[in-house]
Amino acid sequence: MRILTMICAAAVAVCGTVCAQTTVDTLRVHFSTPVAVGETVLPAGDCKIQILRGSTNSITLVLRAESAASARVLVNRLNETPGDAEARTHVVLRHSGNGYRLDQIWLEDGTGFQILGNFE
Repeated sequence: MRILTMICAAAVAVCGTVCAQTTVDTLRVHFSTPVAVGETVLPAGDCKIQILRGSTNSITLVLRAESAASARVLVNRLNETPGDAEARTHVVLRHSGNGYRLDQIWLEDGTGFQILGNFE
C-alpha cells in the first residue's frame, strides 16, 4: 500500500509540474484581408491566436485560420508606458509590399508581443 501511495504522489507531482510550466491564452480575431505571419500567409477570415508561455522566457504565438492554415512565431514581450495604453486587446498590422504582416499584439493589461523576424 505504501508503494502505491508513493507512485500516486509521484504521478500527481509530475502532472502538476507539467501543467505549471505552460500557460496558454487564446484570442480570436477576424482579418478582412490576408495577413502574413512569418513565412505563412493566412487567408482573410476568423483566426485563433494561442499565446504559449513556457517555463523559460520564450513566448510563442500559434495562429490557426478557419481554413486550417497555421503559423507559429516567436515573439518578444512589450510593455506600454502608462498613459499610452488603449486599454483594449488589439493586433497591429504593418503594410508590407502589396499586403499586410502581423507586427504586434496588445492585451488589455498594457502588455504586448512583438513578432520576431519582421525585417521586410
